[in-house]
Amino acid sequence: MGFLGNGTVIWLLVFRIRRKPFTTYILNLAAADFAFLLSLELFDFIPASNYVLDRIAECLLDFTYNTGQLLLTAISIDRCVSILFPIWYRCVRPTHLSTTVCALIWVLSCLLCLILNILEEIYEFPHCLSGTGQYFLTGLLCLPLMTISTVILFIKVCFKAHPRKRGRLLMVILVTLLFFLMLAFPLNAIFFAISFVDPDSPVRLRYGFLCASLNSSVNPFLYFLVGRKKGGQSRESLMVILQRVLNEENDIQETDPPCSNPLRNLS
Repeated sequence: MGFLGNGTVIWLLVFRIRRKPFTTYILNLAAADFAFLLSLELFDFIPASNYVLDRIAECLLDFTYNTGQLLLTAISIDRCVSILFPIWYRCVRPTHLSTTVCALIWVLSCLLCLILNILEEIYEFPHCLSGTGQYFLTGLLCLPLMTISTVILFIKVCFKAHPRKRGRLLMVILVTLLFFLMLAFPLNAIFFAISFVDPDSPVRLRYGFLCASLNSSVNPFLYFLVGRKKGGQSRESLMVILQRVLNEENDIQETDPPCSNPLRNLS
């Protein structure tokens, strides 16, 4: 189901829904989740006796997982900035910032994965500094940022958000962050335990990857559950529901006063 859900979101955002700055993040997150699920299937399919293919599959698994983690961190920061500094976000924020951030995340995550795995093949490093060490590094970077972002969004949704403003979009991001903290970060914790506490824990590692795969599958269903109309037996398509969630912010901005920043107007 994760392949179907993420694949549908990717297809809709590429071919059916007009691309906007925030939808770029959602598209890249769906692509990272789809690639992680695919690499997890490849990793299970390739026999451990084939060392080269096994290492390639492991590298892809590390790369796609950490890319999704960094992308969701960028999404949470973007939402928090839009809440804390709405005038700057609407008037000064560069037009192509989301595209640039997503491209940098893909490139940097790929380089980190390649460098650590190549160094692991050439030199003898402690386990915590090997290829699996990137789980510890990204967790150390993303966990505080995501925790702070989740608290800010929770306060905004539960206490300060007006019922007609940013309800669905903020709710989707908040629930996605909560699921990520519950399902995906246990894998980082397990790798931390493997590196520093108990090197032999294959059962817990399988549990961590199972939770991470569930997290990569759940986002499209969150879009549907939060985006559908309440109280009705509607048979709306996923495209209509996705448009309702992702275009909510743009509808709000159209009702706000026009931006007076001349540089923003020129862009």
